[in-house]
Amino acid sequence: MNYIDEALSKSNSGEEFVQALGDIYEHAEVREQLPNYPKWIRNIITVIDYDTELAMDGLDFKSYRDVIDALRDIGIFEEADTLAMLEGDSSQENGDLCYSKLSINNNYEKFWDKVFQYADEKMKCQEI
Repeated sequence: MNYIDEALSKSNSGEEFVQALGDIYEHAEVREQLPNYPKWIRNIITVIDYDTELAMDGLDFKSYRDVIDALRDIGIFEEADTLAMLEGDSSQENGDLCYSKLSINNNYEKFWDKVFQYADEKMKCQEI
């Protein structure tokens, strides 16, 4: 049983599972196995990576396509739409505008509550 399987089996809620996945950086070997996991687990890890990168390095002028797709799957459309603004305009002005609209600067708790809820829903579906 690897780190993700163990986190899934020991978690009683979506919040517990997402928080356990936050330790993924201590288990780099599991990244090679990510394609074997359901998309919803990969989406959560993508969002964890996005949040970590944003907190450490700020907003970068690069494609956030994978993050945008994961956010939309989770239902965090405002954040996805904000990141999508960068796809066509990498000016400093647009970057500053986008950064000011991100959840990390506004509704950070609401952002993570949606991720927890998404994990809850997916975990319940998996039990059936």
